[in-house]
Amino acid sequence: AAAGIDLPLGPHLASGLAVARAEMGEKRPYCTCKRCYCCCYCTFFLLILAIGLFVAIVAAKFVQPEVKVTKAQFTGFMVTPSQATFDMDLSIFIGNPNDWPIKATIQELNARLYSLDKKAADEIGVAHYLGLATLPKPVVVDVQSQTTFIMAANVTIKSNPESADLLARLNRDCGLFASPKTTKVRVVLADTVATVAGMDVDLSKYEIPVEFLMPCE
Repeated sequence: AAAGIDLPLGPHLASGLAVARAEMGEKRPYCTCKRCYCCCYCTFFLLILAIGLFVAIVAAKFVQPEVKVTKAQFTGFMVTPSQATFDMDLSIFIGNPNDWPIKATIQELNARLYSLDKKAADEIGVAHYLGLATLPKPVVVDVQSQTTFIMAANVTIKSNPESADLLARLNRDCGLFASPKTTKVRVVLADTVATVAGMDVDLSKYEIPVEFLMPCE
């Protein structure tokens, strides 16, 4: 059998092997700051792309919810030449035909109330401000839902130079000798603040006006 022979390595050969081993070690895969940054950037880009795609799909399927005042009613209506007092209840309907995640919570909503002149040529005349109906508490509008809630206003109008025309109109329409006892009112839904799909949305610039000829007996 052949015997193993150990050959002594000269200093130059040993040095060359050490350099070769060092170079081979440097070529092993390892993570540098540049590589980690590139990986994080790619992950972030893919995440943004996925979110953008999700938002685009939701937006494409979005259907405008239906919002309307279905009923307006006076209670406790009393009018004299010097004063008018009454409560006004509004029934508000919101229909949301959308699927998840288009769920909303109405945080704030006001209904501005105006008296109109039913006997004017345009059946509007000068609009006199009556008062404000407010949302008593937040309203949740779920997906695929129909939601109805009540807003109420308590109105007192006292005689003064600014209210003289308004009191004269209410006495004409609803006073002791009025027949039929009806008056025209405009309701403007406004100042809406909501949370939609978990995001705060300011809808205060959007207004929904509706007019009613209301019994005031």
